[in-house]
Amino acid sequence: MFASSPGSRILLLLLILAGTTILGSVVFVTAPVFANGSATLIDTQEQGPYRFEVSILPSRAIVNNTHLSLRVVALETEETLTAATVRVSADGPHLGNEFGPIIVDNDVLPQFFETTLPFSVPGLWKVNISVNTELGDETITVLMDVREGRPINLILVAAIAVAVIAVGIWTYDRIRSGMRRRRANG
Repeated sequence: MFASSPGSRILLLLLILAGTTILGSVVFVTAPVFANGSATLIDTQEQGPYRFEVSILPSRAIVNNTHLSLRVVALETEETLTAATVRVSADGPHLGNEFGPIIVDNDVLPQFFETTLPFSVPGLWKVNISVNTELGDETITVLMDVREGRPINLILVAAIAVAVIAVGIWTYDRIRSGMRRRRANG
């Protein structure tokens, strides 16, 4: 019987909106990201028969959540290559900070080879990208200044939720007061 009056329905709607806002904020900030379409091009290099176009998301490399997107173009034909073996490895700013080689695939969009780079600490990293196709083997190095990521601002999310709930309660109270006045005058 909670949703029987118009005021109750509005309050329920506002509570659902608050919950969706909180859940959406947490999922949006912590979900894996994909570089297709909104990545920032950070480097273009020509090496051997290839042009390497390296993009990342977010626009600055961060610890534990940098998505790499690579487009490999044959220089002679300007064709985007989709049949290749791509490997990524990196050396970090401190001894022992390294990863790879990681085999990078192009399952989401064939023209982009993508992976998430597991940077463990901030600092200057040397990222090595190797490509092997019928045109040959080539490797490029891209320097990335890795920063700390931004944690979820739970205080802001909580403040938004409290504001939405407060507006919902105020609206519910105003509607109930109006209904009481109508009954009294009716």
